[in-house]
Amino acid sequence: MGSNTILMLGGYGGVGRSIARLLLKETQVDLVIAGRQKKLSDQFATSLNREFSGNRVSSCCADASNRESLLKAFQGVRLVIVLTPTPALIKQIGDAALVSGCDYLDILVSESTVRDLDELASSIEKQGRIFITQAGFHPGLPAVFVRNGAQYFDKYEKAVIAMAMNARFERPEQAAEIIPLISDFSADICRGGAWRKATYNDAVTLGMGERFGTITLFPIQMAEIKLMQEMFNLSETGVYVSGFNWFVDYLVMPIILITQKIKKGLATSLLLKLFTWGVNTFSSPYQGVMFMNRAEGWKDGKKIEVRIIAEHDDAYLFTAIPVVACLKQYFDGGLPSGLWMMGHVVNENVLFSDMEKMGVRIRTEIGAPCAG
Repeated sequence: MGSNTILMLGGYGGVGRSIARLLLKETQVDLVIAGRQKKLSDQFATSLNREFSGNRVSSCCADASNRESLLKAFQGVRLVIVLTPTPALIKQIGDAALVSGCDYLDILVSESTVRDLDELASSIEKQGRIFITQAGFHPGLPAVFVRNGAQYFDKYEKAVIAMAMNARFERPEQAAEIIPLISDFSADICRGGAWRKATYNDAVTLGMGERFGTITLFPIQMAEIKLMQEMFNLSETGVYVSGFNWFVDYLVMPIILITQKIKKGLATSLLLKLFTWGVNTFSSPYQGVMFMNRAEGWKDGKKIEVRIIAEHDDAYLFTAIPVVACLKQYFDGGLPSGLWMMGHVVNENVLFSDMEKMGVRIRTEIGAPCAG
């Protein structure tokens, strides 16, 4: 394996499949599809080699819970992409990457991922490695969109990130991070220049285009946004996301909250099956994503509102595209060593350009501030 070999841990899942195909199309890397189920790795690698020329894809068995398995799999690899929903194992995976001389990228949502990798930060810096955490679009894009909005203002005051998404889950395991996020709901929002804990009463109602309409969005935690508020001295900012559907929002989520209050981890397998079944059964037939920075500030003495909007018809691809756009900057040598959140380290203008080339529809609307 050469210096451009990427190992995708959990690469045969829904997002992994999208990332793999985009990497083979957009770059000249060699891929290793890795996971606990060698049969699935083999099958996907074979499929990719039929689809793309050059025989650039191989497979191997790698168990994230087994350090020796990771060390063996990481040999000769330049970069490890972590796609398995296993935040509890992230420090072990990161340590194995360091021991093996690999760079690292993950798409995990959990706040614990950032804390655990931070314990490795001095070793990452000392070895000159590049570690990128919370890549994708949620997290990944909120900070990028806030940074992009700054160019439109003399004085930047407000940046509200809103996400509406409708997708399907192929397997319950793909929703593994969602159960703890629901049960341990915690979100911070900034109002009047000060951060405070949010509640469900801090939901906002916004127009999210023709397909989603005017909907209610709820605050969620995104660590990357804190630095943006400080960088631009924003008086208001936060990240908000739409619900799933009536069945999940009003039946499944309360069940998750109740069971996890009784005992953490109680009936997790059953809850995952119920959650994914509810999403797949009761959600709108339309699948897609709308992502928006609704920004306000002053330009040439006038108060203006800027809406920076990105849309795609496939949630898996919309997660994969920013990852591949980030990796293109990585292979071009445009990213510094150290531990970074994706939203903080990428060049936002280059990222936007590459995302558009890969099929994301991005537009900017400028006008007077208005409600909704």
